[in-house]
Amino acid sequence: MSFGSVAESYERFRLGYADELVDAVLGHAERPVRTGLEVGAGTEKATRLFARRGVELTALEPDGDMVTVLERVTQGLPVHPVVTPFERFDSECRFDLVYAAAAWHWTDPTTRWTRATDLLMPGGVLALFGGHVELRDSDLFATVGEIEQPVLDGVLSNDAHPWSFEEVAEVDGLVGVEEHELPNVRTTTADEYVGLLSTVSAYLALAPELRAETLRQIRAALPDHVDIDARVTLHLARRS
Repeated sequence: MSFGSVAESYERFRLGYADELVDAVLGHAERPVRTGLEVGAGTEKATRLFARRGVELTALEPDGDMVTVLERVTQGLPVHPVVTPFERFDSECRFDLVYAAAAWHWTDPTTRWTRATDLLMPGGVLALFGGHVELRDSDLFATVGEIEQPVLDGVLSNDAHPWSFEEVAEVDGLVGVEEHELPNVRTTTADEYVGLLSTVSAYLALAPELRAETLRQIRAALPDHVDIDARVTLHLARRS
């Protein structure tokens, strides 16, 4: 629930997803994908891509401030935001697609698999994707790590993929499990990169003064432009 405090920055600095990811998700279906349920929609980083392909989306997001931005940027698209966490969502509808973009690690691991399969139509697709954004230059990566380590030690353990291919494959009711790595290398400004860091949960957990000082030190250590590795890991499965 800390992301709402930086909703506008989240929309500005967080990276979007490539069309090839949407192609892979829709291509994995054994039926037309007309309806979708998004878990942890944020401000729309994946929502808009699927909606533009004609998928009518129910977008779950627990933070009202994030939903305010989501509603603004998806005007005119078939997107229906619902302010609720995944665990409290109740519906008699069943969907052709259930997906989470860099949000599945925030769901309850004791119930999420059962809830996801229950909300899918037979043949519907479960898609989970996300990844870390890292500096490609090893020296810069190490320098930033030295700045982060004293203040973020013990906070950076939140893994964006706290599940495995094997775990997905063992979920009762899911078949056709696949894992894909989608390369994504970008050049961006140091200011944009530091802006992205400012929206990461580990930084949001810091006191404002400490957060600002840490980000200031990182920016001072970077050249004006940096290359970043923003590869995306995609897990796909179908409801049997």
